[in-house]
Amino acid sequence: MKSNGGTSTTEYNGRRTRRRGGFSVWRDERQIKATIRHWHKRQRKDARRHRFSQMLQQIPHAGGIGQALYMVGFWTEYAAITAGRTALRAGAAVLSFVGSLILMILRPLGIGLVTFLEDLFQPFARLASGMRHIRAISEQYPEETTRQLRAEKLQYFRRGAKRYLPLVWNTLSYILPVAALVCLVWVVRGQMSRTYHLEVRVNGETVGYVASEQVFDSARDDVQSRIASARAVMEASGVTTDDAQWDISPTYTLAVSDSVMTEGEAADAILRASSNEIGDGTAVYIDGELRFVTTEGDHLRAYLDAIKAPYEDAFDSDIRVEFVHDIQLVDGVYFLSSIVPYDSIVQTLGATTPGTTYVLSEEQTAGTVAGELRMSFADLQNLNPSLTDTEQLLPAGMELVTSPAVTELLQVEVVRRQTVLEDVQYDTVETPSDEYALGEKVVVQEGQLGQQEVVQDVTYINGEPVDITIVNIVTVLPPVSEQVLVGTHVESNMIAQAGTGTFLWPVPEYTGVDRWVENGRPAADIKARFGAEIVAADTGIVITAENNPTYGYYVVIDHGNGWQTLYAQMSGFAVSVGQHVSAGDTIGYVGSTGLSTGNHCHFEMFYEGTAVSPRDYFPEIDD
Repeated sequence: MKSNGGTSTTEYNGRRTRRRGGFSVWRDERQIKATIRHWHKRQRKDARRHRFSQMLQQIPHAGGIGQALYMVGFWTEYAAITAGRTALRAGAAVLSFVGSLILMILRPLGIGLVTFLEDLFQPFARLASGMRHIRAISEQYPEETTRQLRAEKLQYFRRGAKRYLPLVWNTLSYILPVAALVCLVWVVRGQMSRTYHLEVRVNGETVGYVASEQVFDSARDDVQSRIASARAVMEASGVTTDDAQWDISPTYTLAVSDSVMTEGEAADAILRASSNEIGDGTAVYIDGELRFVTTEGDHLRAYLDAIKAPYEDAFDSDIRVEFVHDIQLVDGVYFLSSIVPYDSIVQTLGATTPGTTYVLSEEQTAGTVAGELRMSFADLQNLNPSLTDTEQLLPAGMELVTSPAVTELLQVEVVRRQTVLEDVQYDTVETPSDEYALGEKVVVQEGQLGQQEVVQDVTYINGEPVDITIVNIVTVLPPVSEQVLVGTHVESNMIAQAGTGTFLWPVPEYTGVDRWVENGRPAADIKARFGAEIVAADTGIVITAENNPTYGYYVVIDHGNGWQTLYAQMSGFAVSVGQHVSAGDTIGYVGSTGLSTGNHCHFEMFYEGTAVSPRDYFPEIDD
């Protein structure tokens, strides 16, 4: 037995028999089964058709009905076929018409395109053909000399050019408009990409370029402002000016430029081109007004910086040092005739203003005068060295210096930013209750002070605080209101009053009393440190809390029993109008606002509208 792949061969009695492999047998079995299934399916279909035929034969008039159905089906099919053929013929006609229409439209376009291509490329084709013929002349006439060949080629080229010159003009009629369009687009794009600015001219001379008309107008206004300031400086010094000399009229036109000037640069350029009497300089502006022009700007800056240097601290970012007057140095181009010598500028800036004086109207002791001036004797003695002691008698008509001379224009102010943690006063909520006698107060909930972080700028001049500006306030701990029940029950023959009639000294941290009478009116000027607390002298209602040119920040409290008290020259409020305060509650802080020359609290008392002397109620207070 021999084996080969999936089949094998066996010999029986000299006869060779081929045996098939397993896959071939499996495939044959599948085909036989499929054939048997198809035969059974066909047998079932024939059986159903035979049963349906026998059922139809049992129906009465089955033949007539069949004929009728046949005729219906036949004519329906015929009508459908006829309609389809008609629709096909109509569609073919429409397509033929549309095709003819499209051909009629596209044919001229095609002919025109072919004509255009022929006109465009035919000269080049003829030129190429002519060049080939010219190169072939040498092969056609090998016996000719070089000169003869050159003459023959030239003659051939002339005949071709003369013959086909119309073709060249046809080509140019297409190329020239396209070339012109390309050139136009290139020019427009090139011009649009260029930067246009205003060319500034003075007396026909170009001085530079600016970005817009607004910059030009601003520069021209700056020039006129400088001219007016220069004339004012010159005329103040006695120099006569001529109107024609100051007539500067710059103009502008549209031009292309990649660089432009700023407003200040344009003003400088205009001035330089206007006159040979103009040069570089530094203007000195004081409080926005041009006062001087100098050529020593760097020296003047160094001089001003040296004045501020002792007050500055490079390691303390919370300190800002400035002059009280706004002094600015502006470099630029100015008229040379308006230049002021450097020494004169320094002398003017450093000029001192005499201090204030006070003339005695009658003979007084030095201590009494110091009290009336709200000054300590030591401060008064420093300004007037002739004073020896407080008991020294000063004659009537004597003039005393009450404030030192100051360098007005170069007075330095130091602004220090500081953060302080302050208590926030809680409010008192009073609830009427008839369970208690009139005026009786019962605290049902204790109030708690809050805390706030206050960022403020304190301005010092000559070491004295003159202004406090609140920058920001952040509440750290909110206050808790005090809840109080106020009795309203009135018994027979009981008289009600809000105030107690007993007064507290309004400045617990006072350092002395300057005077008890002011302008013939009883009052007390109570000295204390800046920011010391001012308290209510008695219980009452705040009826005034405002700023006044004379009193500065002041508060008036009505005590409800005919009494009123006034507290003035404060640096700030701690209460508002309508607020109820108890004796000892903080209502403000000591300051020096209004008509004041030092930190103090101006205190007044009134009964039934009449001013009374606080000294009568506080005899124990020393001066």
